[in-house]
Amino acid sequence: MLVASFYITLFLLSLNQLSVLSKSGGVSVYLFDISVILFSLFGTCYFLILKKSFKIPRYAYLYVFFILPAGISLLLSSIEFSTDKIMTGFFYLLRYFSYLLSGVVVYNMVDKRLLSKKRIEDAFILSGIFIAIAGFIQLILLPDFTILDPSLGWDPHKNRLASTFFDPNFVGAYFVICLAVLLERIFPDKCTKESSKTGFYTYFCLIVILIGLILTFSRSAWGMMGIVVLAYGVFRSKVLLLVAFFTAFMAYFAIPRVQTRISGTTDPADSASLRIVSWGNTVRIIKDNIWTGVGFNTYRYAQENYGFLTPDQDEIHSGAGSDSSLLLVFATTGILGFLIYFVAFLFPIIDSLKKRYLGWLVILGILISLLIESQFINSLFYPQIMFILFPILFIFDNRLQYLSVL
Repeated sequence: MLVASFYITLFLLSLNQLSVLSKSGGVSVYLFDISVILFSLFGTCYFLILKKSFKIPRYAYLYVFFILPAGISLLLSSIEFSTDKIMTGFFYLLRYFSYLLSGVVVYNMVDKRLLSKKRIEDAFILSGIFIAIAGFIQLILLPDFTILDPSLGWDPHKNRLASTFFDPNFVGAYFVICLAVLLERIFPDKCTKESSKTGFYTYFCLIVILIGLILTFSRSAWGMMGIVVLAYGVFRSKVLLLVAFFTAFMAYFAIPRVQTRISGTTDPADSASLRIVSWGNTVRIIKDNIWTGVGFNTYRYAQENYGFLTPDQDEIHSGAGSDSSLLLVFATTGILGFLIYFVAFLFPIIDSLKKRYLGWLVILGILISLLIESQFINSLFYPQIMFILFPILFIFDNRLQYLSVL
């Protein structure tokens, strides 16, 4: 039952915007959020009551501890914001905890051998294939997002793969995480015996996801991919570096759209320039609320108070966050929340550089690339990315050190 719940939840997450139940005032309720909460609660009860054991992976400690400053900031923000706005922030904090808990549940499923690490990897890769194929269909049926009702809040993407995410940048980040898992299979650590198992299916998945990633025309996702490929090229295969460099060189000169996207970074009318404005707004809010922040997930309302966001822009999806995840954490939870959350990412990165376990390069590549990429889009709190990131972070730590609550 728990295994089936995991697969169902992952499928609903892959449907993403197609599973929306309601949208109002910038707050959306999705079927996948409900599924994640139920999966987390059911899994926790299953291990605590039936298995009499519930283990917390060591990389989860700081992510759990982050809830403290996030909760305090939200409580203090009740002085300025109305009850309904505070409740919105509370439910998003509950959402964060449920996704973190889902990763811990998956970790315990591997520990109790309900699912193998390979099957979880396969599930994530298949979700990437599904999302890529859905994206190919979207490019045929809905290549131009400008025809959508502006009140829906979607950016006017044209001829870019956005798939069920309705956003090429987030779907691109998801593809890169799947790509990192595939590269670990193709270029495994010398200590593992999985190298002989790499076959046509693995390369087929790699090609499909890679094509999907390219068609997002997302510069942040391309940069994220470059970091992951660089990591595997330096530590596992110099040939990969040469192939990647040659492919990127040819793509730049053979595909005009690639040139346009890269050269557009310096265009004042390009979205990249808007990110500079977003960063500046966030820094201003940080300066005024450096100690406790404005309150977890109350950033939309803080922007309205500062005049950065007008009330009639409530439905715009980007209004709820900054274009930098780390700056957003600083602005909403203050300096303590920022330090805890940043160290939660930094600790496994430093740990993986010591190469003490087989999954070190997956963790290194994904975390460094995601940290850099998340300074351009608010990807660290994106549901689909959290659901795939936490299990990978926990189960690839082959030392399997944990704290047992029972």
